[in-house]
Amino acid sequence: MEIIKICAVSAVQTSFWGSSRNEFFTVHMPGLKKLEDKLGFKLFWIEKPVTTQEEAEAAVTEAKEKGADFLLVQSTTFAAGAVIIPFARSGILLGIWGIPEITETGAIPYNSFCGINMFASIIKQYAGKEIPYKWFYGNVDDELFMERFKVTVGALRAVKKIRSGSRIALIGGTAPGFYDLGYDESLLMEKLGVQIFYHEFGEVKDLALSYPESAAKNELDRFRGGCVSVAKDLAGEGLLNMARVYMAIKEITVKNNYDSIAIGCWPKYRKELGIVVCAVIGRLLEDNILAACEGDIESVITMMIMHEISGSMPMLMDMSKFDERDGSVLMWHCGSAPGRYADSAGVCLDGHYKPGSRVTIADDIRVAGVFDMYYKSQGATAARLSGNGKNLLAFSGDFIEKTDHSYAGSRGWIGNLSMDSKELKVRDLIETIMSKGLQHHYAVCSGRMESELREMAAWLNINEVEPVEYSNVFKRL
Repeated sequence: MEIIKICAVSAVQTSFWGSSRNEFFTVHMPGLKKLEDKLGFKLFWIEKPVTTQEEAEAAVTEAKEKGADFLLVQSTTFAAGAVIIPFARSGILLGIWGIPEITETGAIPYNSFCGINMFASIIKQYAGKEIPYKWFYGNVDDELFMERFKVTVGALRAVKKIRSGSRIALIGGTAPGFYDLGYDESLLMEKLGVQIFYHEFGEVKDLALSYPESAAKNELDRFRGGCVSVAKDLAGEGLLNMARVYMAIKEITVKNNYDSIAIGCWPKYRKELGIVVCAVIGRLLEDNILAACEGDIESVITMMIMHEISGSMPMLMDMSKFDERDGSVLMWHCGSAPGRYADSAGVCLDGHYKPGSRVTIADDIRVAGVFDMYYKSQGATAARLSGNGKNLLAFSGDFIEKTDHSYAGSRGWIGNLSMDSKELKVRDLIETIMSKGLQHHYAVCSGRMESELREMAAWLNINEVEPVEYSNVFKRL
């Protein structure tokens, strides 16, 4: 995960008597410093308070030299308006921070809130309307400050990861006929800065078949070791090829230092190697390699973002069914989830539900392999970049205990739906997806991180997909 560097600055006007207390350095910076390991950032600060535009320009220079990802400018006391302009125009993402007054009557000590009010207005009215900033208020341990700051740190990790020129591989192309998963590489690079690299199926096949049987057997034992059971009717050679393909894709990923990979998982693996790669993807995810099936580039970028925010490992899912009785949606895929999502019943290494042309007697031989499991109860977030990174759908909920009405593969029902901290009716979710024509894949991750996703989108000027209220009437959107 990325570690963001935060540069804190104290902006003051010494005519306010509170400036003499020096609490920016004696209280606020030590308080922030204690949060570094917990939240995942590194803090440094400008050693002297800033009182003039020239001092602010010098502070910006120092912040850039030290690699700051975020400027946190505290209005320690109501400072001159010119102070904020160099920070706003620095090109570094910006926060403005007001602190509570320490008295109720008499001469005002800080006038700090008024200070950030003025800073915000100057940024909007004078420095540049498109300059993004976020306001903060409170002492470090105040809920109002802490909750906003935690969200920002998570969002900025994702921003930094995206801006770093993440390396993404497309292996074997996009699944045939999945036209909605198409993308424009140049637009994705322009918007998000990601780099996409390409590998053909033949490269994976040749490398996979180059591994000796002994190595494949050892790897297959690792597959089996993570499962409570292995279906007895799976073809032995197919299982070995599954292990070989895992080894090949992992080697390509590690050798090329890819941040994530999208795998065109059918039909060639089935036709030429007698396997599906669902369990391969599940194992890659379990080994902390971000991987998506069916060659879905925007989904795997979304997964990378979610992983950066939360530290958890996302997975790629279809939304296969919805249930109006409890307002839940079924998130399912063939069997490509990592075992860490499984409930107490564990993971079964099973055959694919759809044998395919490679298999002539479907009742006797099934194609390996998939991870069959139900997801354990936990908070969850689903998200999807679309439009070459211009749009983001995100909603939250909980995987609920509901093992009926689902299908073989990796699956779980998400209930208690919400979007932007508001209850989300299942019909409204379906209306949103359908009327906006969103792609049929979703990155799903344990934990609730919708706030961080939305803030990340705001920093990167990505449009948030807002819910559309269900209607019986067709409307053009």
